[in-house]
Amino acid sequence: MSENYQPDVKLDENPNGTVSFATEVVATIAGLAATEVEGVASMSSQSSGFADMFSRKNSRNFTKGVRIDLDDNKVTVDITIVVEYGSPVPDVARSIQENVKKAIETMSGLDVHAVDVHVAGVSFEREQKAVAELEEQRRKMLEKSEAPAEEPAKEEDPQEPQDDAEEEPDEELDDEPEEDADEDEEEDEAE
Repeated sequence: MSENYQPDVKLDENPNGTVSFATEVVATIAGLAATEVEGVASMSSQSSGFADMFSRKNSRNFTKGVRIDLDDNKVTVDITIVVEYGSPVPDVARSIQENVKKAIETMSGLDVHAVDVHVAGVSFEREQKAVAELEEQRRKMLEKSEAPAEEPAKEEDPQEPQDDAEEEPDEELDDEPEEDADEDEEEDEAE
């Protein structure tokens, strides 16, 4: 772990015993709560800088970019993030503060004194994915528009045998009117 954590947090002492947990647990809660916020591309530690901009949001190190300070069961959280391009940074930061505070207080019972959000970079990964998806759609549409020019030739081949099948009934239909005409002539002659 690259962050320095204080020893275990003693949450409660009662006749049945004590409840304590590692400070790292609070950091994990804070990190997960921060990554749930729309607009957070990834977590980033202040010390590693540029390499963190290319890390994934769902990395296994949930405490990356999170520093926890405890003072008499009051928590101060420092969170360092990379924000997605196009996301309003003040809104993202405010959402992180609210989500982290709620998660820590609900899950640990500790009071959160402050959640400080530091933006270490901007990620263009979502924009690049969108451009790639548009290019893929354009390519598929071009393939579809070229395909109909080839398809009629393919469709004519299967229709040729059907044309032969259709011609035979036409010949029978042509024979029938002649028979009717012959019958009409015979009737005329009989009169």
